[in-house]
Amino acid sequence: MGTGESPGAEKPGARARKARAPRTGAQEEKRAGSPVRVTRAAFAAAPRALAAAAVLVAAQGLLLVGLGVLQVVRGFGRDIDDLGRAEFGGVISLFGGVVVLALARTLVVNRAASKSPVIVIQLLCLPVGWAMADNGLYGYGIPLLVVAAAILGLLALNGLRHRDAPPTP
Repeated sequence: MGTGESPGAEKPGARARKARAPRTGAQEEKRAGSPVRVTRAAFAAAPRALAAAAVLVAAQGLLLVGLGVLQVVRGFGRDIDDLGRAEFGGVISLFGGVVVLALARTLVVNRAASKSPVIVIQLLCLPVGWAMADNGLYGYGIPLLVVAAAILGLLALNGLRHRDAPPTP
């Protein structure tokens, strides 16, 4: 403390530096309200193609979570040969479903950061769906192919419509 300064006084310009500091995503969410409110507002402001892709990705995530729960519960049944493998598969499915749900949210909230992982996931779904359909599992393979192709198409459509717009952070 120098001469003439009071104990609680700030240095000149400190308030201005605090005001100019960029906010992080967590600070913005805290300021704007609950994550649900932020997601709803971002979903309403998102382009239709991106919102539709986010809904399909969220449906995939919910399906994975549901299959994970089913696998974990079924793992305790009598007809399971390897309990550890069944439970591990269920936990992996639950974890993957939660990640996909988070990606669905970030598609509309933070558009630029989540498009690449969503595209990679959908590109991985295409050969899996093709192999399922090729092995006679049409009820699983065809919907997987259709949803993955629809998500990729919607993301491409959104990219074509907004290619001249500046990217969102």
